Amino acid sequence: MIFTVIGIFDFLTGGDEGDSLEKQLRKLEDILEEEFNTLVTIAGYYADMGETQEALDYLERAYRVASEMNDEELMAFALDSMGDVYLSNRKVKTAMEYFREALRIYTSVNSPLKMDLREKIKEVEKIQEAMDIASISRLQEEVEEGVEVDVKAIEPFLDRLVGEVDSAGLYSSHPDKDAASRIREAYQIARDIGDTPTEASLLLLLAAYSIKNEDFEESLKHIKKAEDLFRENKNDKGLAISLVLEGVVDFILNSPEGVASTFREAVEIFQKLDEKALESTTLELLSRLYSF
Repeated sequence: MIFTVIGIFDFLTGGDEGDSLEKQLRKLEDILEEEFNTLVTIAGYYADMGETQEALDYLERAYRVASEMNDEELMAFALDSMGDVYLSNRKVKTAMEYFREALRIYTSVNSPLKMDLREKIKEVEKIQEAMDIASISRLQEEVEEGVEVDVKAIEPFLDRLVGEVDSAGLYSSHPDKDAASRIREAYQIARDIGDTPTEASLLLLLAAYSIKNEDFEESLKHIKKAEDLFRENKNDKGLAISLVLEGVVDFILNSPEGVASTFREAVEIFQKLDEKALESTTLELLSRLYSF
C-alpha cells in the first residue's frame, strides 16, 4: 500500500526533475488544443454532409474546450464557425448574431481575424437585404382573400413606427380619449401657418388613429397627403413610415399589388438610410400580418 501512495505522490509532484508543474500544464494545454482542433475538424465533416445539428454540437464542445483554456481567440473562432453553419442552413439572422459576437471578441483581443470577419459580415448583410426584398416581392402571390386582421395585435408596431416621425412623438407619447381631437387642432394650425413638416407628421398620426378605429378609407386619405408632403420636404424616413402604414391598409383591404410595392419601397428606403431598427420593425409587422 505504501508503495502505491509513494507512486501517486511522485506522479503528482512530477517525479523526475524534468517533469515540472509548468511542463505538465503545457502538456495539458497541448492536449486541450489538440482536442479543440479535432472537434472543429469533425464539425467540418458533419457540416459538409449537411448534418447541421451534429456540426453545431461539436462546435459547442469546441467552444467549451476553448473556454476551459481561457483562449478568447479560439472561443471567437468557434462562434464564427457556428455562424457559418447557420448561414449554410439559410438562418441568416442567427448567423449574424454569432458573427457579431465573434467579431466583438476578435476586436477585444486584437486578433488579425477581425478584418476577415468584418468583410464577411458586410457580405452577409447584403445577402439579408436581398432576401428581405425578395420575400416582399412574393407577397403579391401570397395575400389571401378575406384575411381578418386583428388591429389590436398590430397597434404596438404602428405606435413604434409613427413615434419615430419628427414631431409625432410629442403627441403619441401620452395618448388618451381626447388625443385625436388635439392632433386635428394641431394639424390645422400647422397647415394654416405653412409648417409642412409638422403637418405631414400629424397626418401620419391621424392615419394611425384611423387604422386603430378601422376607418381604413379615411386612413388612406391621411397617408396619401402625408406621403406627398414627406416627398416635398425630402423626408425619406417619414415617407418610408407612411408607406408601411399604406401597406398595412392595403393588406387589410386585400390589395396584394399595393402590399408588395409599398413594403418593398419602404424597406429599400430604410436600408439606404441604414435605419436597421425601423427595417426590423417593418419586417416583424409584415410577419405578424401573415400570422392571421
